[in-house]
Amino acid sequence: MPRMALRRRLVSLCLRSLSFRTTLLSRIVGKSSRIGLCVFAFGLLQLNVCLAQTPPSPPTPSPTPGAPAEATLSPGQVADLMRRLRDLEEANKQLQNQAKDTQKLREDFEDLSRKYDDLSQRVEDDTEPAAPAAAAGAGTGPAKPAAPAGSGSTGSSDYKNPATTFSGSGGVRNRAEAQQVGNRRLGLIKLKSGYNYEGAGFLFATEDDELQLKVRGMIQADSRFYSQASQLPLNNAFVVPRSRLYFDGRVTKPIQYQISVQDAYGAIALLNAYLNISFDDRLQFRIGRFKTPFTYEFYKLNVYNQIGLERSIFNVNFQANRQIGGMAWGELFDKRAEYAVGVFDGPRNSYQDFNNAKDVMAFVNFKPFETKADSPLRDLNIGGSIDYGYQDNPLNPSVMRTNQQPSTTNLALNDGTNTSSLPFLAFNNNVRERGLRSLGELHLAYYHQGLSLLASWDTGIEHYAINGAGHQPVSVPVNGYFVQAAYLITGETIRERAMVDPIHPFDLRPGKFGWGAIEPNVRFSTVHVGNQIFSGGLADPNLWTNQVNLIDVGVNWYLNKYVRVFVDWEHAIFGDPVFFHTGPQLQTKSDLFWARLQLYF
Repeated sequence: MPRMALRRRLVSLCLRSLSFRTTLLSRIVGKSSRIGLCVFAFGLLQLNVCLAQTPPSPPTPSPTPGAPAEATLSPGQVADLMRRLRDLEEANKQLQNQAKDTQKLREDFEDLSRKYDDLSQRVEDDTEPAAPAAAAGAGTGPAKPAAPAGSGSTGSSDYKNPATTFSGSGGVRNRAEAQQVGNRRLGLIKLKSGYNYEGAGFLFATEDDELQLKVRGMIQADSRFYSQASQLPLNNAFVVPRSRLYFDGRVTKPIQYQISVQDAYGAIALLNAYLNISFDDRLQFRIGRFKTPFTYEFYKLNVYNQIGLERSIFNVNFQANRQIGGMAWGELFDKRAEYAVGVFDGPRNSYQDFNNAKDVMAFVNFKPFETKADSPLRDLNIGGSIDYGYQDNPLNPSVMRTNQQPSTTNLALNDGTNTSSLPFLAFNNNVRERGLRSLGELHLAYYHQGLSLLASWDTGIEHYAINGAGHQPVSVPVNGYFVQAAYLITGETIRERAMVDPIHPFDLRPGKFGWGAIEPNVRFSTVHVGNQIFSGGLADPNLWTNQVNLIDVGVNWYLNKYVRVFVDWEHAIFGDPVFFHTGPQLQTKSDLFWARLQLYF
């Protein structure tokens, strides 16, 4: 092979090798000028080595006139050059294969570069003294330019300028890195998920269970049919008395929370919103809007696992319901005693207060045989509760009813409460709750095997007044009690009211057949409001009564742990005839045939 041709081919291969290596390294290092110079120097050195290794040409005599000017190499030199040529060609093939991974190498290098910039800035922030406040914005030096779009920076500028910025949608966005000292910057934390079959619903939590979110729901759908026709304002109807969503969990194990909402007869409102601090079960603190600790039925029994469709008649009209306040509570003496005491706004089922006075409510429950596992009295509960405070509030309830929670809804409103729940005492429109409220309850609850037995005695004083100057509050005594029993005849046992999981869930499929769990129940409840309610001009004695007895006979059918069917016959006996009928005669009794389908998950 002619020497000049070999030399040209060797130089070409060296340049191609230089081009590949320079391109590869420059893509990896990006804009680094120093490394770029090193790459260029390395390429020149490679080219020089290639040229230097080409064997020098021996001196040749001057060409003879007319003879071709061609120099020849020895066979050994030609073989050596061919070997080197093949080595360079193989090296070029390897560089071509490496070029295919250039994009990934570039991305990895840029990611490392960003991390380096981030760490460098943190070191500068930690070591650089804070500038005086007066120097801020004084124009003592040029401002640092923002990172240009598409520069490859994905957040290092956020650390350099942790001030509040405006998001692209027009709102204000606070940088996550605004706190420099004490911010762990944990970033995205992995979650585990599942369903808690014990009634806690769908669960999302961190691996260490320090952070949790639980989601639960409940739907109740009723059919209510009254035996008396043409009642006013009642009518037979299908209603949804409650549908709820619960969001609860914790932000570290000692700090729990709940936010829940409820739709009741078409009105959507906040149900609970509280924070609970629990470093020790013996002393916990709850702040926000939540269930007040007055009456065993309300405080201890949830609406989705109580025996009957609604609570006893005294409870539905005089319970304190949910209020805003603060409460200390806990369990003592090996969980044989439970207590709660709190300060609350006062108005029943309230979102605000109307005077400076607050209510004090307290609850205590003893289980004297709790530690004796073999005792049939192990789950005997005895205790009491109080509600004490001065009021100056709009009436709640403004109408007393047989089976409806306290409400400000009056009879003039076209409302689902009026059309589905029986009234027995309506206050005049010019009446206000004003003065001392002092109510108390003694309770007993007993659970053994499939038996549930509940009883309470309630008494106290309410004060009401006619609006306007010169009208003194009227003291009205109130009293009531109830006795209720239920028994699971299908073999399930409970130690307190809870979601019942049937031994044989209802199923009609072959091989899975079951009837579910069945629980017959009965209750007698009564309430008596003092005659002062009429003599004081607070209500019309010609239309309403101040005493009602209720008899409930029903059965609970648990299809499975989530679905429950209530069927109930409720017989109301009025102390005096009540106006809820369009005919000429007032009514002394009422019969309600009542069914409810409940889903709780």
